[in-house]
Amino acid sequence: MQLLKRVIEIMRRDITALVFAALIIVLLAAVGVNAQSEIEWHDQEGMQIAMSQNKPTMILFYSDRCPACVKLTGEFADIRVINMSKNFVPIVGSRVLDSQYGIRYVPTIVFTNSEGIEVHRIVGYRDADTLMQEMRKVLESSDSPQTTQKQTPGFGVVTALISLFICGLWARRRHVK
Repeated sequence: MQLLKRVIEIMRRDITALVFAALIIVLLAAVGVNAQSEIEWHDQEGMQIAMSQNKPTMILFYSDRCPACVKLTGEFADIRVINMSKNFVPIVGSRVLDSQYGIRYVPTIVFTNSEGIEVHRIVGYRDADTLMQEMRKVLESSDSPQTTQKQTPGFGVVTALISLFICGLWARRRHVK
């Protein structure tokens, strides 16, 4: 009987530690997702950033009243597109850039080299997979370094592993007493 009570007590501690670890993992993973959840868009000053960093640009021309534009902007929430966009200086088109690149229709994405010379153009809606292909095509034809080619564990994965380790130490410490 004494043994059974001891086993139940140990199981309660383990369950408490497991629930605590799961809670920490969920909270830290949520923080990790928010840290990388969107593209940092620039205004036309992004052209100077592109020159100073020797990066190509990705200029998005769109209208809030255009259904295809709204749908396209939703594709920029795809984590793969977000990660690939780190190889570019993302810029939201303006009237000045609109006339400079002769934009006739929206949505249009103009890719330029770091000097602002157009190297590729997409007119119309594209899904995330097609955007990825187009972005790769631009990067392969440019001389600029690609920053996101390696797949590294995300913030959420690393913090989850750390929290599991800490919870394991915490649970072990409670059993030693």
